[in-house]
Amino acid sequence: MSSSPLYLDSIVVPLITGDTVLDVGCGLGRWGNLIQSNYWEAQLNKPPLVDGVDAFQANVEYCSLQKCYRTVWHQVMPSPLEDKWDTVLACEIIEHIEQEKVESFLNILEKAANKRVIISTPNYPCFREGSETIVGFNDFEAHLSYVSSRDDFRRRGYKLVGGGLRKWTKYPGLFVEQLIAPWKLGFESISKLIPFLADSIVAYKDL
Repeated sequence: MSSSPLYLDSIVVPLITGDTVLDVGCGLGRWGNLIQSNYWEAQLNKPPLVDGVDAFQANVEYCSLQKCYRTVWHQVMPSPLEDKWDTVLACEIIEHIEQEKVESFLNILEKAANKRVIISTPNYPCFREGSETIVGFNDFEAHLSYVSSRDDFRRRGYKLVGGGLRKWTKYPGLFVEQLIAPWKLGFESISKLIPFLADSIVAYKDL
C-alpha cells in the first residue's frame, strides 16, 4: 500500500515494540520514517531496525533509497518469510490479499513475529481496482477482500482499536455527517473504544 490515513499514526506507532520491525507492504515508506522519527512514542530508547517488503517493485526501489530502512525487498504475499522480527507491521495491506488467502497471510505474519503483530484495515468492504501512484500504476493497489473485526480478528485473539470515524455518508446520507460535524473529534475518540464506529480497525496480537 502506498499510504494510509493520518489518524492511524497516533494509534499504530505507540504499539511498536522490540528492536526489529518488519513493515509488510511498505509502500512509499510511511511507517519506516514515522518509526525512525517517533520511536519514543512507543517507549523505545532508540529507533528499532526496520525492514520492508512490498509486492510492487517500484515501491521497493523507492524505499531502498530511504535511510530509515535496513533492508527492503520484493515479495508477493502471502508467501513464507525467512526471518523473525519483534514487531510485524501490516498496515492497510490485508485488504489487498485475495479473500481465500487471508488466513494463510495471517498465519505467515504471526509466525514471523517474536512479540507482536499489528494490522490495520478498512472497517467496511471497499473493493476497488489497482490505481496510479507517484511511482507508477500499481495493480497491487486493488482491494480484494474484507476482513471482519468480529469474525476474523477477535476469533484469532487480536485486540481491536478503532481509527477515525466511519464514513456515515455511505449509510443514512450527508445529513448525519453534517449533524455530528461539531463533535467530530469527540466521536473519533469514542470510535477508538467502539470499533463499530471507526473508519479503520487496528488489530494487534502479542505472541
